[in-house]
Amino acid sequence: MPRDDEEPIIGADDEPLDIEVRSPPPSNRTFSSWLKRPRSLILEPAVFLVFFGRFLTDAVYQNQILYQTCVTVMKYNATECEPFLGTDRASDEVKKIEGQVQEYASTITMISSMLESTVPAIVSLFLGPWSDKFGRRPILLSTFTGYLFSAIILVVLTQITTAVNISPWWFLLSSVPSVFSGGTCALITILYCYVSDVATENKRAMRMVTMEAALGLGMMAGGVASGYIYAATGASILFILVGSIISIALLYVYFFVAESLKSEDLETGSRIREFFRLDLVKVLVKTCIRKRENYDRAIIWFVMMSLTLCVFAMEGESTVNYMFMRKQFDYTVQDYSVFNAARVVIQVVGSTIAMILLRRLLGLSTIMMTLLAFACCVLESTVRATAVYGSEMYLALMVGMMRGVMSPMCKAILSHVTPSSELGKIFSLTTSLQSISPLGAAPLYTAVYQATVNFYPGIFNFISVGLYFLCFCMSAAVFGIQKSMGSNSVYQAIGS
Repeated sequence: MPRDDEEPIIGADDEPLDIEVRSPPPSNRTFSSWLKRPRSLILEPAVFLVFFGRFLTDAVYQNQILYQTCVTVMKYNATECEPFLGTDRASDEVKKIEGQVQEYASTITMISSMLESTVPAIVSLFLGPWSDKFGRRPILLSTFTGYLFSAIILVVLTQITTAVNISPWWFLLSSVPSVFSGGTCALITILYCYVSDVATENKRAMRMVTMEAALGLGMMAGGVASGYIYAATGASILFILVGSIISIALLYVYFFVAESLKSEDLETGSRIREFFRLDLVKVLVKTCIRKRENYDRAIIWFVMMSLTLCVFAMEGESTVNYMFMRKQFDYTVQDYSVFNAARVVIQVVGSTIAMILLRRLLGLSTIMMTLLAFACCVLESTVRATAVYGSEMYLALMVGMMRGVMSPMCKAILSHVTPSSELGKIFSLTTSLQSISPLGAAPLYTAVYQATVNFYPGIFNFISVGLYFLCFCMSAAVFGIQKSMGSNSVYQAIGS
């Protein structure tokens, strides 16, 4: 949720970090002394930039796969396949072959999604405990570096395709650097660990919403700009721009973002050897399954499974959504970019209204906000599943405008129920579960879409309806526990 310009990212009552305050350096200071100056705690600009860069590539990446599938796999000529680049609307002739091309290309995007989830999910199990020992900042630097090398690979591949057509399977190479550096799974884990480190309990929910807003605004800006930049410059220049933006984000983190843990809490052992210790995973699992006071363990697992199922639905939808909207509503890349931008804007505005009107003015509790968010998700997916006209997709966005508060409120509940010393481990397991969800989501949604593309392409949205309703039921169970145990201070925090 966007915050007022006057409101600082770190409030006055946030926990101070152990950052040495130096006297002003002399005018002839060296570069090394400049690097050792106190750093900022503001991570949101880097988050905005990296997600802006990532979402610039989204639809363009899929269009490259569609085009190369058409010309190299299906053996159609360049003129027939040109509409698959997404700059023009498909002709009647192209629509006749689109189902065949999409069916093959969707398999590649499915494998890409699975590749980007499997390895990071395993890595994330080590990340939480490791970052508790050695800090959050190294993980931030590694994930940003991986994104940068992925962008470089896309630049190389698109430069090659200007001279000769290549197999669409080569585009899977771009996933390798981000996968082995932790990917989005690692980044999300560390972002919320970082927020938990620097924000006090009463500010934590708002900081999580602020982080979600930076992420969402980056998606929105990338989604809006993608189609227009692509139409004006082409894929190669767009990917070069993406690499430049991610480079700026990486430099920002390196020079301006401080370590969120206190220096005396950090260990000095071998970072590489410690990372691959299996007992870190054992400690993480024991932390997540051990018995807790009252119904704390049940609440933790209800919330973790709700977050996982939400990502399962979103990952499944993202695998086929662009192809669905091309097929059902004849969308171009620009149309799809505008739709994605509208989605993020509506979610940010909806989150802002929800936090100000419902949370602050009407005093709705954290768990009640979560219930409303899941109810909005159920209604949105229902409208999407029954949409016949493109305008109905925008109606679905309006119905689901509170979707943006769902994740921050769930994570706020986790932060209230979980001791601060265990929060990194809980977030690590949560993001690992979320990250492996595409292993099931991508094949499921792809299989349903491939089976129904010629007579009911939007039927896959009914899967999301069922999943979001299950999340609503689990949140209702947490609401019932909170009401029955209202005298407990932890449950009072959830219900406040």
